[in-house]
Amino acid sequence: MQATAEQGSLSLQEMIEAQIRSSDFELPVFSTVALKLQTELSNPDITIEDIEALIMEDASLAGQILRMANSAFYKGLGEINTVKRAILRLGAQQVANMAMLISQKQSYVSEDAAVARIMGKLWEHSFATAIGCRWIAENCGYAADANVAFLSGLLHDIGKVVILQVISDVQKQGTMAVSDQAIVEIINGELHTEIGHKLITAWALPEPFGAVVRDHHGPADGEHKVLLASVSLMNSVCLSMGFSVLEADSAIMPAATDEANLLGLSEIQLAELEILLEDTLQADLGV
Repeated sequence: MQATAEQGSLSLQEMIEAQIRSSDFELPVFSTVALKLQTELSNPDITIEDIEALIMEDASLAGQILRMANSAFYKGLGEINTVKRAILRLGAQQVANMAMLISQKQSYVSEDAAVARIMGKLWEHSFATAIGCRWIAENCGYAADANVAFLSGLLHDIGKVVILQVISDVQKQGTMAVSDQAIVEIINGELHTEIGHKLITAWALPEPFGAVVRDHHGPADGEHKVLLASVSLMNSVCLSMGFSVLEADSAIMPAATDEANLLGLSEIQLAELEILLEDTLQADLGV
């Protein structure tokens, strides 16, 4: 959608909302291979060969899975040269999660320098939230839901990616230059949950992902209260540690939040989580 004379009288926020809600606006496409991997793993009859065949549908993904299996973390175990052996080394669920990470990271890019900087911070935040939500599930008695928690954390701010892509388009039109601060304020507004939920619906992802994307800034209650509390708590943890598009706020005490209380997490446990996040984000994960 191109800028028009009528748009010249609109605010930046209004321009973004108009473009997103226009009939010719196209939402980002979800990786069908990544989604198939996640759904097929629930099938008890799936084989390593089935998983390999799915991954081989995407040559780029196959190459990155191989690269991860041969990363520095596995140095000394011998070189892996087939996708099947990579799956055996990494584990099927880990491969499925990495496929989701790889497919999602491809959306966190922009030719606009300001948008690209914020995209990088947003990716770091989404990745950290995913890792943290999985850790919470595994340590709070919800291990069976660890994979759902991981994906919920990864996708919770997906609406911000769409808004950033639109801001990049607006910048490209040359009608105005938008400061980093203005961009951050816009993506943190209410629009990102609405757009995110619309995107999850367009991708036909099952619940609870739509509910988490739409409601993660609200109270942690209802059917998905554990997931909502986990994502909300991780937002606090990430903000306190600087894994956020916002400036780090060391005054935040995640252990004192209602969400930590609901999940039964102590200050010591959250300190362990923070160490995990620092180590994970500093590691070369090959993503």
